[in-house]
Amino acid sequence: MRLGKMWQRVRSLSERPHNLLAISDLHLGCDLRPGQNLDRPRPADHALASFLEWHADHRTERKPWRLILNGDIVDFVAITLVPDHADFEISDEERELGLAPSEPKCVWKLRRAAQRHPSVFDALARFVHKGNSLRIIRGNHDAEWRWPAVQAELRRILIERAGVRSAAARRRFEKTIQFHDWFYLEPGFFYAEHGHAHDHYSVQSDFFAEHGGALAQQEMQLPLSSKVLRYFVNRYTEQVELPDDVDTWGPKEYLDWLLKAGNPLRVAADYFVMVFRVFYPMVRQWLRFSRAFARAADKAMGQKAPPHVRRMFSRFQGTEKQAQQLVAIAARPGEQSLFDSMQLFYLDRMLLAGLCLFCAISTSQSVFGFWPRAGAITVVGILFAALNALLGSKRKTDAHPMLQAAARRVAQVFDVKYIVMGHSHRAVDETVGTGTRYFNLGSWTGRSGDGFPHVAVEGGKAELRRWKGPPVVQLPAPPEEEAQGVPVPA
Repeated sequence: MRLGKMWQRVRSLSERPHNLLAISDLHLGCDLRPGQNLDRPRPADHALASFLEWHADHRTERKPWRLILNGDIVDFVAITLVPDHADFEISDEERELGLAPSEPKCVWKLRRAAQRHPSVFDALARFVHKGNSLRIIRGNHDAEWRWPAVQAELRRILIERAGVRSAAARRRFEKTIQFHDWFYLEPGFFYAEHGHAHDHYSVQSDFFAEHGGALAQQEMQLPLSSKVLRYFVNRYTEQVELPDDVDTWGPKEYLDWLLKAGNPLRVAADYFVMVFRVFYPMVRQWLRFSRAFARAADKAMGQKAPPHVRRMFSRFQGTEKQAQQLVAIAARPGEQSLFDSMQLFYLDRMLLAGLCLFCAISTSQSVFGFWPRAGAITVVGILFAALNALLGSKRKTDAHPMLQAAARRVAQVFDVKYIVMGHSHRAVDETVGTGTRYFNLGSWTGRSGDGFPHVAVEGGKAELRRWKGPPVVQLPAPPEEEAQGVPVPA
């Protein structure tokens, strides 16, 4: 059986009709906010357009490219501009925080992002028009790709920018652009997903929900991390572009950010309003419907994969067992746990601090004399420090180790050579499992001087690269004797 799998892999590599490119976390549109200077392109736009143009014109072994846009391509969550006039209603809250994640409003956001980054969308259209293809995987910042109208709008934008006119050519163009809810798989060779399915603060509670039906009439549910961005960070436009390492921040880093954002009292008030707004419905649900909610969660993420997930696997010739195993790897949404949610907002530390203060005051009043009181307060302080360290060790917000652990488990489910993820904004190239290589694509939001990370798969071999501009081809120097006879202009 093992020899048979090896033969299938060798055969698939020899018959592979395309090479692969994978990029992630472009966050297009993240600066579409009131008060921002939108006259100049983003620094990464030129690099991204040149990346697409160069690869569209340079193929390996004459094979077309299949570009994997591995999530967080358009940052729908960060877009807070709203139209002056629209076919849909706009509430006062939306004028302050951005449009809600409903289907027609997400279509408007996509159009606005295309207007903000014309060179990128032009290059993407030419890339597809020259015979290459796109595979778009949704992430936590662009879960809005789930909407059929948003998918159709992207196809329309690219067709229009490519100048495709005939109906037959439009249909061929549309078929080269495909969307994937969770992952992309080439059996025995390549697996890609954004990675937020393994981050309990970034996976939305309806991640496994079936498309259509009642969902089509609702707003999309946001994960906890996106709710923090929408209801708090988006209020402070000058600070909305958080650094890539924000998921590793501790209390000191958050405090520094708060002090820079504006009036500390106003920021603190907005923070607690956001916490109440996000946390109160969860507490009510937990108190009133905790058993029913737990049963629904277990049903959605139990051992049996949902029907549409099984259909997703059949699209890639996957098995029922693999579907069950992959669903078991996914993280439970953070809002299903009051403790996890409290840790995200540091409510557990605040309650501990309040309890410590109460115990210190009570203990000091129950004993007499300076030294007994000092000793009692010291004991309370030591207990507080120990409990604070324990809670700190259980707070898991750094996505990097989550994705590493998920990659190791995915490698056990699929017999693939390469696993690719994004989400953590940290470029990674390491071995997981028995010979499987795990790549993280980093992001295109960092410094351009470092080069922009991507994975290229050519001839069956994958490599993590950094794009710093089109490669310069150096011509061979002429023979020395010929060079001596050539007059050098003054």
